[in-house]
Parts: sequence; C-alpha cells; structure tokens
Amino acid sequence: MQDSVENLVTLFEKGTLNRQQLIQGLLAAMAPISMVTDARADTSTLSTFRGRSLNHVTLSVTDVERSQEFYSRLLGGTMSCRSIQTDKGTKVESATLALPEGFIALFKLGEPKVHHFCVGVENFSIDAALEKLKSDFPESKPITYRREELYFRDPDGILGQISAMDYRGQRTTP
Repeated sequence: MQDSVENLVTLFEKGTLNRQQLIQGLLAAMAPISMVTDARADTSTLSTFRGRSLNHVTLSVTDVERSQEFYSRLLGGTMSCRSIQTDKGTKVESATLALPEGFIALFKLGEPKVHHFCVGVENFSIDAALEKLKSDFPESKPITYRREELYFRDPDGILGQISAMDYRGQRTTP
C-alpha cells in the first residue's frame, strides 16, 4: 500500500493529479480490503436482471495516450490501443486496460467524464434483455448498438450498459 500512496503523491506533485483526484486515490488505497471482500450482493429481491459484476467503465478523455500511461501505472493490467470506427464512419482514438475481472475503456470523445458503466448479468441475451427493458423500464429508452451492446438511461440520464458477464468489448461480427 505504501507504494500506491507514494505513486499517488508523485503524480500529484508532477501535476498529473489534481487535489480531488489525489484525495479520492488515497481514500481508495486506505479502504479496508475486508469491507470489499466481505460484501455480498443482496439477491433476495426480485429484479429484472441479476447483476453479478461491474464489467467495465468507459471514460471520455482528452488525451488517450496520457490517460493510458496514468491508468496502466496506477492499476497495472494489460493495455491495448486501437481506433474504432463509428456507425457514421469516423474513427475514434481509444485504448483498453484489461483487468482480471473487467476493463477500463478510454475514448477521445470530447469533454472528460464517465461516458457509461456496464454491469455483467446472468444468462444475457441481447434480444430478451432489450424486450425486458422496454416492458419493465420504458422510460430508460433502451437501445442496441451494432446489435451487440445494450444501453439504457437511468432516471438522471446517466448512460448504462447491460452485458454478458464475460463481455470484453469485442465485436462478435466482422
């Protein structure tokens, strides 16, 4: 843990992290591991889906290379870089940090922010999940993208995604 704290302080001193990011990083580094490992999801209530994992978070960043260096130094993992082509034909610079139980995707999409989060669910079928969202949560305005990704909006307009637990951002069609 001492190495993590020292890395955070070094990044702050170099100007890579602002004060708020430093504090958040320190709090995360100091959080008791037992709180996380002993936590159990309450699955006793009926729900539309059975969420089992935070599959990934996609961040909109201003400089993919800088963010790639930051997150790989901060968290380890395997980084891959690529550009993706949108439905409109434009290319978007991106990188993905693969972690043992999920990933962080970095895209140059404009202002820095959390673009969306994704929850891995049991027995995922995109067609069935889309119909279930449309019937149970029509206000969430569910949509599919490339017939592979299912997105929705929460009551505050935050973009969410539901996927299979093993989804890793791969395209299943050429």
